[in-house]
Amino acid sequence: MRDKVKDHKYFERQLERNLQSKVITEQALIESVENNNNQVDRTFLYWSLAQNAYYNIEIKYSMGGCIKELQTDYLNSLDDFRHGCDINDPIYFEILNRVALGILLKIPNEKFQLLVEYVKRVDEETNPNDWTADMLLWFMLNSHLEDNERKSYAQALAFPCIYMGLYKVTQTTEKEKTKKALNEYLDKWYDLNKNAPWHNTHLRSNGYTGYWAWEVAAVAKIMHIDDTDLKDNPYYPYDMVHWEEDKEE
Repeated sequence: MRDKVKDHKYFERQLERNLQSKVITEQALIESVENNNNQVDRTFLYWSLAQNAYYNIEIKYSMGGCIKELQTDYLNSLDDFRHGCDINDPIYFEILNRVALGILLKIPNEKFQLLVEYVKRVDEETNPNDWTADMLLWFMLNSHLEDNERKSYAQALAFPCIYMGLYKVTQTTEKEKTKKALNEYLDKWYDLNKNAPWHNTHLRSNGYTGYWAWEVAAVAKIMHIDDTDLKDNPYYPYDMVHWEEDKEE
């Protein structure tokens, strides 16, 4: 168990609930295609499947699951994510988490490129009042691109009140200062996300999947920050950052 808030049985129940939801959603999608029912919102069904997969990854990680298997789960759900993300109504936090997990799970470059193209399209096509080309998101995306492919047009943060501290980490070059800034940001991370739908879900009878700062871990991985002090932090997915190192050993 990586999560210390709930027990194994709790998370098993969450996986079972998610499986039931997935079966229902997949059946609705199949029927809408077979019956050529264009009144069914297939985008929403794909989104539901992608969210279901994301929750499963969080739950399995919380339970101590094999990260290589989580990589497979991620790749299997990538098409659902792309089909389910309405270009006219992008949800920043879901995109950020998906990109961060792609980095942590080290998905193949051709698959990561699909995320790059999607975000680029959102930046170009979404109404400016509904979307901000985001510097933190492009810091992550650019980390997997060649120098001549990197985008530099993002000049703002979509949610500076939450992510300014993390973005400042990406702009710090001195190792000790970078490490300190990352630790200080993580100390504030849970409270900064007090308006997130997952906040305080551990107080409910169901719906808690673990509190994991994927975006913080992705920044640490990209910048090769010494995160030894964070190994036992309840919000920091240390194993997700270092699983390849363990594999090599």
